[in-house]
Amino acid sequence: MKIASADVQMAASHASLQHHEVSESLRVWVGDRRPDFEGNGDLATASPTSPATSVSLSPEALAAQAQDGVEAAGAKAEETLDPKLALLKTLIEYFTGRKIELLSQTDLSAETGTLAAGQAAGGVPADAAPAKAGYGVEYDHHESYTEMEQTTFSAQGVVRTSDGKEISFDLNLAMSRLYHEESSVSLRAGDAVKKDPLVLNFAGTAAQLTDQRFAFDIDSDGKDDMINFTSGGSGFLVFDKDGNGSATDGGELFGTRSGDGFAELAAYDADRNGWIDENDPIFEQLRIWIKDGAGRDQLLSLADKGVGAIGLQHLATPFEVKTAQNRLQASVLASGVFLQQNGGVGSIQQLDLTV
Repeated sequence: MKIASADVQMAASHASLQHHEVSESLRVWVGDRRPDFEGNGDLATASPTSPATSVSLSPEALAAQAQDGVEAAGAKAEETLDPKLALLKTLIEYFTGRKIELLSQTDLSAETGTLAAGQAAGGVPADAAPAKAGYGVEYDHHESYTEMEQTTFSAQGVVRTSDGKEISFDLNLAMSRLYHEESSVSLRAGDAVKKDPLVLNFAGTAAQLTDQRFAFDIDSDGKDDMINFTSGGSGFLVFDKDGNGSATDGGELFGTRSGDGFAELAAYDADRNGWIDENDPIFEQLRIWIKDGAGRDQLLSLADKGVGAIGLQHLATPFEVKTAQNRLQASVLASGVFLQQNGGVGSIQQLDLTV
């Protein structure tokens, strides 16, 4: 081939991005009520007799305290502590004035077995409300890294050869790559336990919550907590144990004690088919708890809402539910599905409510 003439146009573009984000928060309080760290309103403030303690220390001072705490402990199990865990241990002891004992996985397994034996013997009621520790610690660390690169190339033209041929061409080439990694660490101690009810969503969206908070004893300790309620076609899953037609306290929700609502619900899967359906005796006692337009409670049966079966399989789906003002209402922990009698499908999610 011999080129006589050519008219060629080329274009190229390139874009790249690297984004590294780290967020870390530590909240500590002394008292029997969690302060309103998120600023969700006056209804969720700390008890006047149990104010939260706030201390600001330099990074050097915090590191020194953490090191002193580790050295003072002197226990073999603590010699290999992660620095952040050592810092948390020191802070908890500083704010509460109590010595913290760290347990290994073996210790926890032994303690769980002892507790189970005690319950079986009738010594500890299975549904007894947990005692208040008098303090709380919440630590959250989230880190993400994203790397993206994209290059495009295009060429268009007309080439004429010496023998009179004309060749037209249009070439497009795209190259791209994307890398993303994410990690999260969450630690709760004292009274900062998870309040994780299950929510069914009927409107085709994820769980939605009201900006207004309502009084409800979600941890079954005899004292009302302030929680954001479901809205927009979502409702809490309730086991009406006493048959009184209302949600008595958090003991009738799934996950408010153990922090794992799906596991608590799975305990009632009588035929072990992975679904809560009409084969399971509990199915007729389950209710969907919603509020009407006037804020009045309604407990509807699964049949009333057209629910045919609730799946127990689920995956972790971390996501923060926030208000328009970026105030945290809850954290979505996991998601699954439920089937409707008409063949439709909806989502069931476990929420970690801000209390």
